[in-house]
Amino acid sequence: MEFASSIEQWHDFFLAVAGASAALLGLLFVGISINLASITAQERTDLRALAEQAFANLLWVLVISLIMLAPDSKSDGVGSGLAIVAGVGLLRAVRSLRLVPRLASGRLVALRRLSWALVADLLIAYVAARFLLATDAGAATALMVAVFVLLLGAADIAWSMLVEVTTERRSGS
Repeated sequence: MEFASSIEQWHDFFLAVAGASAALLGLLFVGISINLASITAQERTDLRALAEQAFANLLWVLVISLIMLAPDSKSDGVGSGLAIVAGVGLLRAVRSLRLVPRLASGRLVALRRLSWALVADLLIAYVAARFLLATDAGAATALMVAVFVLLLGAADIAWSMLVEVTTERRSGS
C-alpha cells in the first residue's frame, strides 16, 4: 500500500483528534483564567508547570493531527514534521527532568506527569524515523498510541490541578 493511501485511512481519526484537542485547549484556557490568581501566585511554580505541561501535551496532539492532515503528504515531509515535534518535546522533557530534584516534595508525582510526555515523544521520534526511512507507513498506529498517551497525560495533569486548587480554596490557603 502506498504511503498517501495508508495515511488517508487515518484521516477521520486525526480530524477528530484535532477538533478534540483544540476544544480541550480552549477549556484549559478557561480553567486557568478562572483560577488565575492561584496559578500565577509566585509561590505556585508547581501549578504553572502543570498548566504548561497540560498545554504542551494538548498542543502536540493538535500539531501532530495537523501534520497528518496536510494534503498531499509525503513520507519525508510527515517524518520531518514529526521529528521536529519529537525533538522539541524531548528537549522540554530534559529541561523538566533537571528541575525534578529541586522539588521539595512530590518527586514521584512530577516524574509520573513528565513520563506521559516523555513516552509520547519517544514514540513520535520512532514514527518520524520510520516515515523518514519510508520503511513502514503502518507506524501510524504507534502515532495513535502517542496521541492517546498525550491526551491521558493532559487529563491526568488537569485533574491534579483541579483537585489541588479546589483543596486549597476549601482550606483557605
